[in-house]
Amino acid sequence: MQISEQILNSAISIIETDKDISLLVYYSDIKKLNIDELLKKDIRKIIVFKRTEIEEDNHEQLQNLKNLPSITVPNISFTRTNKLKVAIVMALAANILSKDSRLIALTGLNNIDSMIYLEIEKEKELLLFRENIDFGESIRPEVFEKILRIALELANQGREGKSVGALFVLGDIENIKPYIKQMIFNPFKGYDPKERNIMLSNLDDTIKEYSVLDGAFLISGDGTLESAGAHIAASADTTDLPKGLGSRHMAAAAITSVSNAMSIVVSESTGDVSVFKNGKLITQIEKAI
Repeated sequence: MQISEQILNSAISIIETDKDISLLVYYSDIKKLNIDELLKKDIRKIIVFKRTEIEEDNHEQLQNLKNLPSITVPNISFTRTNKLKVAIVMALAANILSKDSRLIALTGLNNIDSMIYLEIEKEKELLLFRENIDFGESIRPEVFEKILRIALELANQGREGKSVGALFVLGDIENIKPYIKQMIFNPFKGYDPKERNIMLSNLDDTIKEYSVLDGAFLISGDGTLESAGAHIAASADTTDLPKGLGSRHMAAAAITSVSNAMSIVVSESTGDVSVFKNGKLITQIEKAI
């Protein structure tokens, strides 16, 4: 029996003694295993798919897994720890997990080699913000996923060989307007909303090109790009924020403290990607090495 399968079976055995614990695992880490027994088990399973797996794989095993609670994450190569950070944030955003959740998370590099027990409300390493992430009805999870993917790609690839920083503000557009000043001509002004929706793949390079501009991207909850190069004139209580954060991070915290928006920041200096909500840092995803 493979080590990966032994770890998976051990996780299942633990959860069978306490059905309040969920199992979180990436499809890419288990697709080479015989997972028929996993499908039969009466335990709460959360399967994490990468976007390309949903779009390209179409065999029977995948179809069976799609019927389980699942989330879709960007098609980015992550470290073991970052795989869990991204998956947990996406699961919280989709209300599949809550701050009261307990789970066993399996992770590895294309196979299972690690098992971690987590209590969301007490977790201090993977999550800095241990409350429910409420998107409400205004932010589509797939829009959040798309923005997170673009941010991670910018962090890892930069633009034209150079590191770039960027700030994306998502949702609650009407309530953030009093705190916004347009610094440059809005490059998205005058276009039909259907032509400037972030879910359109042909806009990826456009967004990355505009990331070199000073200021923030403002994006509605349905993915419509409202503006780029926007200055945020809101102040934040920095008491609960880590020391050493830059001006983009402060602006991200500030705008989420006065609205129901979320913010994603790409650090130009470190390449880390930070997610903010309610004026607090939810998690920080380190640049892949």
